[in-house]
Amino acid sequence: MATAAAFDTYRFIQNLMKSGFTEQQAETLAYEQVNLLNSNLTTTQDLAALRLATAAKISESQAATEAKIEEMHLATAKDIADSRAAMEAKIAESRAATEVKIEELRLATAKDIADSRAAMEAKIAESRSATEAKIVEAQAATEAKIVEAQAATEAKIAEMRLATSKEIAEAQAATDAKIAEYQAATDAKIAALDAKVEEFRIATDARIAAIQADVEKARISTEAKIEELRHSTEAKIQSAKYDLVKWIYPALVAQLGLYIALTKLL
Repeated sequence: MATAAAFDTYRFIQNLMKSGFTEQQAETLAYEQVNLLNSNLTTTQDLAALRLATAAKISESQAATEAKIEEMHLATAKDIADSRAAMEAKIAESRAATEVKIEELRLATAKDIADSRAAMEAKIAESRSATEAKIVEAQAATEAKIVEAQAATEAKIAEMRLATSKEIAEAQAATDAKIAEYQAATDAKIAALDAKVEEFRIATDARIAAIQADVEKARISTEAKIEELRHSTEAKIQSAKYDLVKWIYPALVAQLGLYIALTKLL
């Protein structure tokens, strides 16, 4: 408005009239010139006010956006920490439960092995005792038969003492052959019993080895499952981080684009 008041309307009209304009034309042009100057001044002031208001809004919007991003970052970090803590607690709980089950299985298996071993040893001892008893009985019977045979032989010898020496030798040879045959049969029975005892012991050791192998397989399988659960949990955490970054990055890019567009506009 100060610029419009400083405009010399009178001089402007006089110059126009000197240039060939009528007085009415010169006054009309002077009036329009004053309005144009006033309009330019008003437009410049409005533009400055608009620029200040736009800058204030941009600053306010940027501060609000940064505050929301920080709030979102803190909430996301808390969620990730809570999720990690929960998963680690579940892993620890699962691992503890698995270790308890493995220990229970180991104790139960050890008890079963001990019970089976004790039962086998008892059966072996019982079988050995029965075998030794049979051997003693067989030896006693053999000795009794030998004594009986010797007595019979001696009786025959006494009866046949008057016979020829050839007949005595034949009788003695026949008696010795029968004794050797009976002794061989007895030794064969004893060897067969020893073979059965050894076969039973070998079968028992094989069953114990098979039980131990099953226990080892169960332990290896349990450790593999724990490792698989740990890898799966870590993969889920990485995937959650990646999804979070994918969600935040486009928002930041959009905010930056808005800020650049407003800056270029000003």
